Parts: sequence; C-alpha cells; structure tokens
Amino acid sequence: MAVARRAAWDTYLALTTSLLPALREERSDTTVNTSLGGVVIRIRRYAPLWGAHGPMLLAAARSAIRLHRAGERDDLVALVQATADRLYLLSATQTPPGREGPDPTTP
Repeated sequence: MAVARRAAWDTYLALTTSLLPALREERSDTTVNTSLGGVVIRIRRYAPLWGAHGPMLLAAARSAIRLHRAGERDDLVALVQATADRLYLLSATQTPPGREGPDPTTP
C-alpha cells in the first residue's frame, strides 16, 4: 500500500505544482500539453496500484485530454482539481475511500 500512496502523492504533486498553475495562469498550450502529458503518463503507469480508483482516474485523464483539445479550460480546471483531490485522499489514507467518500469515523 505504501507504493500506491507514494504514486498517488507523486501524481498529486504533478497536478498541483505543474498542470493546475499552467491552466490557471493561462500559459501557452505547449506548456499545458507538456504538463498534461506528464500527468497522463503517471496515471497510466500507476492506475493498477489504485484498485477500483484506477479506472476512474484513467477515465478522468482521457476526459482531460478531450477537454484540453476542445479548449474547455474552465471544465478542465474543475476536472483536474477533482482528480487532485481524489489523489490526495489516496495518498493520505491507508484504505482508499469508497464511492461514498472517506469513512466518517476516520479522523
């Protein structure tokens, strides 16, 4: 499980320190392409480690590519933020949260 948590943290950092700032600061498409590509590579590589969350994160990565190509920057930012939030939860918990969210008894 430690490997899955580290992989989630690595991908979370790529989203929050590279891709999200590039999108929010409206940097060039080349910069966004590079950052998005790095995130997609990480998600594809690490998805098998994240159990049931892996396919959902792969779908989010595919949707992010489509949104970027369509020029839907606001929707892309929202999707990337939601993906970052999920990855943060995966990196911070021993047991990945279920569809209903984290266990309410977890501190």
